[in-house]
Amino acid sequence: MAERSIAPDCKSGASTATQVRILLPAPRMKIKAVVLDFDGTITTADILNMLCDLVGKKEESEKLDTLFREGKVKGLETLVQRINFLKGLSLEQIRAVVSKNDYLQKGALEFFTFLRENNIVSIIASGNIMPLLEIYKEKLGADYLVGSKPIIENGGIVSISEKEYSGDGFKVRDIKSILEELDISPEYVVAIGDSPADRGMFELSAKSIAINPKGNIAQCADYVIENDLSKAIPILKDLMNFL
Repeated sequence: MAERSIAPDCKSGASTATQVRILLPAPRMKIKAVVLDFDGTITTADILNMLCDLVGKKEESEKLDTLFREGKVKGLETLVQRINFLKGLSLEQIRAVVSKNDYLQKGALEFFTFLRENNIVSIIASGNIMPLLEIYKEKLGADYLVGSKPIIENGGIVSISEKEYSGDGFKVRDIKSILEELDISPEYVVAIGDSPADRGMFELSAKSIAINPKGNIAQCADYVIENDLSKAIPILKDLMNFL
């Protein structure tokens, strides 16, 4: 039996999921799709900050990200600023950053193998740039990507603006579009993330798992795991197989 957290309303400011965690049988659930954040969930590092470091903008990128997580600035506006720091960065430089160390979360390969073996659709949803996400899609065998699509010319990043997105809250909106295309209802979806930026995914999905939670995201999660993405496997098995 998986360890099931009884999480209060994430907007209430009540105790976190880790503080109210008890063992209960989970109801049986047909899981058709899992949506995952990227930075901090699939990887152990914020790769966008690492890319910004190549152009001497890591500190500025980290500050903007912190302001967003603290709710002091708008998410899409901040993301556009961070990605525009990458102007002039080549796709070769991007590949080089993750060629020697992919920064994968422990258990990530095992987890994606489990999804494929059980015919569960995987959707990686991130604000990070698509050229980077495509590297991980191939490495992990993921099915779909949601991400930022900067203008690329002559093998290098030129710019990005808000018009390159479907709107504020694009991650959830684009996830919904993929699910609708696949005729998958949210009642068959599990979300995995690590920060308050993933709350929209959690609210969209039937069940949610926080990994190494930051901010108050544990309050929004049904389950909490630490340091190993494969720890989500017994949770999914429990949801699918409990009678």
